[in-house]
Amino acid sequence: MTSHPGRSGSTPGSPAYAGPPRILTFSRGEQQVSETTVSPHGILVALRAEVTAGDDNRAAAPVSVTLDVQETLRIEADGDILRRLLTPLLGRSVAAASRAAAGSSPREVLVTAVGYPDRIEIEFADSGSGLTPRERNSLPRGRSSADPRESTDSLLDDVLRLATSVGGTLAAMECPEGGSAVTLCLPIRRTALRRAA
Repeated sequence: MTSHPGRSGSTPGSPAYAGPPRILTFSRGEQQVSETTVSPHGILVALRAEVTAGDDNRAAAPVSVTLDVQETLRIEADGDILRRLLTPLLGRSVAAASRAAAGSSPREVLVTAVGYPDRIEIEFADSGSGLTPRERNSLPRGRSSADPRESTDSLLDDVLRLATSVGGTLAAMECPEGGSAVTLCLPIRRTALRRAA
Protein backbone atom coordinates (compact mmCIF):
# COMPACT_ATOMS: atom_id res chain seq x y z
CA MET A 1 0.00 0.00 0.00
CA THR A 2 1.10 3.58 -0.51
CA SER A 3 0.47 6.68 1.50
CA HIS A 4 0.56 10.37 0.74
CA PRO A 5 2.72 12.79 2.71
CA GLY A 6 0.71 14.68 5.32
CA ARG A 7 -2.17 13.85 4.44
CA SER A 8 -29.53 13.63 -7.84
CA GLY A 9 -31.10 12.41 -10.19
CA SER A 10 -32.84 15.38 -11.96
CA THR A 11 -32.90 15.34 -15.73
CA PRO A 12 -32.79 18.21 -18.24
CA GLY A 13 -36.24 19.69 -18.58
CA SER A 14 -37.37 18.76 -15.06
CA PRO A 15 -38.08 21.63 -12.64
CA ALA A 16 -35.27 20.59 -10.24
CA TYR A 17 -32.57 20.30 -12.93
CA ALA A 18 -29.60 22.49 -11.96
CA GLY A 19 -27.34 21.86 -14.94
CA PRO A 20 -24.47 19.43 -15.50
CA PRO A 21 -22.65 17.77 -12.56
CA ARG A 22 -20.34 20.17 -10.77
CA ILE A 23 -17.41 19.82 -8.41
CA LEU A 24 -16.25 23.38 -8.10
CA THR A 25 -14.27 24.69 -5.19
CA PHE A 26 -12.18 23.45 -2.34
CA SER A 27 -11.86 24.87 1.15
CA ARG A 28 -10.27 24.01 4.48
CA GLY A 29 -11.80 24.64 7.86
CA GLU A 30 -13.88 27.75 8.22
CA GLN A 31 -13.02 29.15 4.77
CA GLN A 32 -16.07 27.62 3.14
CA VAL A 33 -16.84 29.25 -0.18
CA SER A 34 -20.43 28.10 -0.50
CA GLU A 35 -23.21 26.44 1.44
CA THR A 36 -23.08 23.52 -1.03
CA THR A 37 -19.75 22.11 0.17
CA VAL A 38 -19.41 18.41 0.77
CA SER A 39 -17.01 16.56 3.03
CA PRO A 40 -15.39 13.53 1.36
CA HIS A 41 -14.68 12.37 4.93
CA GLY A 42 -18.37 12.38 5.82
CA ILE A 43 -19.30 10.37 2.74
CA LEU A 44 -16.43 7.91 3.27
CA VAL A 45 -17.35 7.30 6.93
CA ALA A 46 -20.87 6.33 5.88
CA LEU A 47 -19.59 4.19 3.01
CA ARG A 48 -17.07 2.40 5.25
CA ALA A 49 -19.91 1.24 7.50
CA GLU A 50 -21.94 0.03 4.50
CA VAL A 51 -19.10 -1.73 2.69
CA THR A 52 -17.54 -3.49 5.68
CA ALA A 53 -20.93 -4.67 6.96
CA GLY A 54 -21.03 -7.04 3.97
CA ASP A 55 -17.64 -8.68 4.74
CA ASP A 56 -18.86 -12.25 5.25
CA ASN A 57 -15.49 -13.99 4.95
CA ARG A 58 -15.43 -15.37 8.49
CA ALA A 59 -12.47 -17.66 7.76
CA ALA A 60 -10.13 -14.65 7.59
CA ALA A 61 -9.73 -11.50 9.64
CA PRO A 62 -12.11 -8.72 8.62
CA VAL A 63 -10.87 -6.03 6.29
CA SER A 64 -9.65 -2.97 8.20
CA VAL A 65 -10.56 0.32 6.49
CA THR A 66 -8.56 3.36 7.65
CA LEU A 67 -9.55 6.85 6.56
CA ASP A 68 -6.77 9.44 6.43
CA VAL A 69 -9.08 12.18 5.18
CA GLN A 70 -9.34 15.41 7.13
CA GLU A 71 -12.84 16.25 8.30
CA THR A 72 -12.18 19.89 7.40
CA LEU A 73 -11.39 19.02 3.78
CA ARG A 74 -14.45 20.13 1.81
CA ILE A 75 -15.22 20.69 -1.84
CA GLU A 76 -18.15 22.41 -3.48
CA ALA A 77 -19.78 19.46 -5.15
CA ASP A 78 -22.89 17.56 -5.98
CA GLY A 79 -22.94 15.10 -3.06
CA ASP A 80 -24.64 12.41 -5.16
CA ILE A 81 -21.97 12.60 -7.86
CA LEU A 82 -19.19 12.44 -5.28
CA ARG A 83 -20.83 9.44 -3.61
CA ARG A 84 -21.21 7.72 -7.03
CA LEU A 85 -17.46 8.17 -7.54
CA LEU A 86 -16.36 7.06 -4.07
CA THR A 87 -18.70 4.08 -3.52
CA PRO A 88 -17.35 1.74 -6.21
CA LEU A 89 -13.73 2.68 -5.52
CA LEU A 90 -14.02 1.85 -1.81
CA GLY A 91 -15.99 -1.33 -2.62
CA ARG A 92 -13.32 -2.39 -5.13
CA SER A 93 -10.53 -1.87 -2.59
CA VAL A 94 -12.33 -3.82 0.14
CA ALA A 95 -13.01 -6.66 -2.33
CA ALA A 96 -9.35 -6.70 -3.41
CA ALA A 97 -8.16 -6.81 0.21
CA SER A 98 -10.68 -9.59 0.93
CA ARG A 99 -9.05 -11.73 -1.75
CA ALA A 100 -5.60 -11.48 -0.12
CA ALA A 101 -4.11 -14.90 0.60
CA ALA A 102 -4.78 -16.08 4.14
CA GLY A 103 -1.86 -15.31 6.45
CA SER A 104 0.13 -13.45 3.78
CA SER A 105 -0.59 -9.94 5.03
CA PRO A 106 -3.21 -7.98 6.91
CA ARG A 107 -6.42 -7.40 5.01
CA GLU A 108 -6.54 -3.63 4.93
CA VAL A 109 -7.56 -0.58 2.93
CA LEU A 110 -6.13 2.90 3.43
CA VAL A 111 -8.00 5.89 1.98
CA THR A 112 -6.09 9.16 1.88
CA ALA A 113 -7.05 12.56 0.54
CA VAL A 114 -4.86 15.54 -0.20
CA GLY A 115 -6.01 18.98 -1.32
CA TYR A 116 -3.90 21.03 -3.71
CA PRO A 117 -4.60 24.54 -5.05
CA ASP A 118 -6.09 23.16 -8.28
CA ARG A 119 -7.30 19.66 -7.36
CA ILE A 120 -8.09 17.10 -4.70
CA GLU A 121 -6.67 13.57 -4.87
CA ILE A 122 -8.32 10.66 -3.09
CA GLU A 123 -6.34 7.41 -3.08
CA PHE A 124 -7.72 3.97 -2.28
CA ALA A 125 -4.83 1.60 -1.44
CA ASP A 126 -5.42 -2.07 -0.61
CA SER A 127 -3.36 -5.04 0.57
CA GLY A 128 -4.78 -7.36 -2.09
CA SER A 129 -2.90 -9.22 -4.79
CA GLY A 130 -2.72 -6.29 -7.22
CA LEU A 131 -4.67 -5.11 -10.23
CA THR A 132 -6.50 -7.67 -12.32
CA PRO A 133 -5.83 -7.73 -16.09
CA ARG A 134 -9.30 -6.24 -16.68
CA GLU A 135 -8.60 -3.39 -14.26
CA ARG A 136 -5.29 -2.66 -16.02
CA ASN A 137 -7.10 -2.56 -19.38
CA SER A 138 -9.65 -0.05 -18.05
CA LEU A 139 -7.10 2.66 -17.44
CA PRO A 140 -5.85 4.94 -20.20
CA ARG A 141 -2.22 3.78 -19.88
CA GLY A 142 -3.34 0.14 -19.78
CA ARG A 143 -5.40 0.55 -22.95
CA SER A 144 -2.49 1.91 -24.96
CA SER A 145 -0.45 -1.25 -24.39
CA ALA A 146 -3.28 -3.77 -24.22
CA ASP A 147 -4.99 -5.66 -26.98
CA PRO A 148 -8.16 -3.62 -27.73
CA ARG A 149 -10.10 -6.89 -27.89
CA GLU A 150 -9.30 -7.65 -24.24
CA SER A 151 -11.98 -7.17 -21.62
CA THR A 152 -12.04 -4.19 -19.30
CA ASP A 153 -13.43 -3.80 -15.80
CA SER A 154 -16.94 -2.35 -16.06
CA LEU A 155 -16.79 -0.81 -12.57
CA LEU A 156 -13.61 1.16 -13.35
CA ASP A 157 -14.95 2.01 -16.82
CA ASP A 158 -18.05 3.60 -15.23
CA VAL A 159 -16.03 5.52 -12.61
CA LEU A 160 -13.60 6.74 -15.27
CA ARG A 161 -16.49 7.98 -17.46
CA LEU A 162 -18.11 9.81 -14.54
CA ALA A 163 -14.81 11.31 -13.34
CA THR A 164 -14.01 12.48 -16.87
CA SER A 165 -17.46 14.08 -17.18
CA VAL A 166 -16.64 16.40 -14.24
CA GLY A 167 -13.07 17.08 -15.41
CA GLY A 168 -11.40 14.46 -13.21
CA THR A 169 -9.03 11.57 -13.81
CA LEU A 170 -8.55 8.05 -12.53
CA ALA A 171 -5.20 6.29 -12.24
CA ALA A 172 -4.05 3.01 -10.73
CA MET A 173 -0.79 1.35 -9.88
CA GLU A 174 0.64 -1.78 -8.37
CA CYS A 175 2.16 -1.00 -4.98
CA PRO A 176 5.79 -2.14 -4.52
CA GLU A 177 4.99 -3.67 -1.13
CA GLY A 178 1.93 -5.47 -2.50
CA GLY A 179 -1.62 -4.58 -3.33
CA SER A 180 -2.80 -1.77 -5.54
CA ALA A 181 -3.77 1.88 -5.35
CA VAL A 182 -6.44 3.69 -7.34
CA THR A 183 -6.36 7.49 -7.28
CA LEU A 184 -9.29 9.74 -8.12
CA CYS A 185 -8.25 13.30 -8.98
CA LEU A 186 -10.94 16.00 -9.15
CA PRO A 187 -10.42 19.61 -10.23
CA ILE A 188 -11.16 22.46 -7.90
CA ARG A 189 -11.22 25.48 -10.18
CA ARG A 190 -14.45 26.54 -11.80
CA THR A 191 -12.78 27.12 -15.18
CA ALA A 192 -11.61 23.50 -15.42
CA LEU A 193 -15.12 22.26 -14.79
CA ARG A 194 -16.72 24.62 -17.27
CA ARG A 195 -14.44 23.18 -19.94
CA ALA A 196 -15.34 19.64 -18.81
CA ALA A 197 -19.08 20.28 -18.88
